[in-house]
Amino acid sequence: MRLKRMLALGDGYYHVISRTTGQQFLMGPEEKDRLMGMLYRVAEFSGAEVLTFALMDNHFHILAKIPKPREVDDLELVRRMRVLYGDDKTDRVLHDWEVLERKGLTFKVQSAKAALRARMYDLSQFCKTLKETYSMSYNFRNAHSGTIWGSRFKSVLLSPDYETLMSVGAYIDLNPVRAEIVGDAGVYAWSGYTQALRGLAKARQGLRTLVSMAYARVDAPYEKALHAYRSALEGFIEAPALPKSSAEPDEAPEASAQSVTFAPAAGEAPDAGRPAGSGNPERFEPRIVAEALEKGGKITLFAMLRCRVRHFSHGVALGPLEFVRVIARGLNPRKDTWAAFECCDAIHLCNARPLRGDDKVSVPKRRRAI
Repeated sequence: MRLKRMLALGDGYYHVISRTTGQQFLMGPEEKDRLMGMLYRVAEFSGAEVLTFALMDNHFHILAKIPKPREVDDLELVRRMRVLYGDDKTDRVLHDWEVLERKGLTFKVQSAKAALRARMYDLSQFCKTLKETYSMSYNFRNAHSGTIWGSRFKSVLLSPDYETLMSVGAYIDLNPVRAEIVGDAGVYAWSGYTQALRGLAKARQGLRTLVSMAYARVDAPYEKALHAYRSALEGFIEAPALPKSSAEPDEAPEASAQSVTFAPAAGEAPDAGRPAGSGNPERFEPRIVAEALEKGGKITLFAMLRCRVRHFSHGVALGPLEFVRVIARGLNPRKDTWAAFECCDAIHLCNARPLRGDDKVSVPKRRRAI
């Protein structure tokens, strides 16, 4: 029986995963380039925001923000159509609409516009549009027929807090590291983090949106966001310290991006930078981590992010206890079904319901330490 997909009432944050049929390795470098371009076009059409992503040969991960629905006037509707369909197809549609209006069939035009608007600000429609658009392109170019995707996409509703979003974001960008494709997340071309490093404006904005959740919703400058995210990739996820004020909580001045500083990790100088691959002496030793997990011991966040963590990709909702309890009670008011992480004390996250099976955290089979 399918689990009901959990959706936020307002702005929603989701970890989305979808795999190819039979988990075939269909997406080489050129295909991933195409999918990456489509991802941003579909997001702009849908009103979604891609915070980060990882496109692999047989699946993808996306951390997406789906804003609450808002009005889209005709001018904005046409602009979004041009983003998704291009000028030629959009012009043909507009011409058809003009013909219908001249015939007095305005209701058909309004119906078509309503159908397009219904595809916006909706998680399922965003994923459907992305997968269908890519499937049609792939089939045309490769003389293939039928869907290239397996079962329906999976999604996990995420709490909009710093610890949850940074943990899941880092987990997504470290996907190619876990797969032993690269040793450094910053060199894998088809991820949000790498595209931000390479200067792609939309990827940088996604990273800023992700990190800005730590700034009491104040927009974080890119360099500050990059510093925080690099730290997250290395297992340091600490919400930044807001400036102290003698004002009462309800009178506290609004924080600015310039006035917020990151609290250093224990033993670290306040101004120490942690660029990826140079600031963390820890190495991921698969054998040692596997032994610790088998004995029921604790592992570091650095190690956990380099393992396969079903908490991040299964279940219906992920976040701090107070967040998932609300979700759990919505699923079953008579039961408190939440389940906490048990293998890592560095983050305090829970699932809205217990995961089946014992392999909630598993060490990838790899040949060397990283």
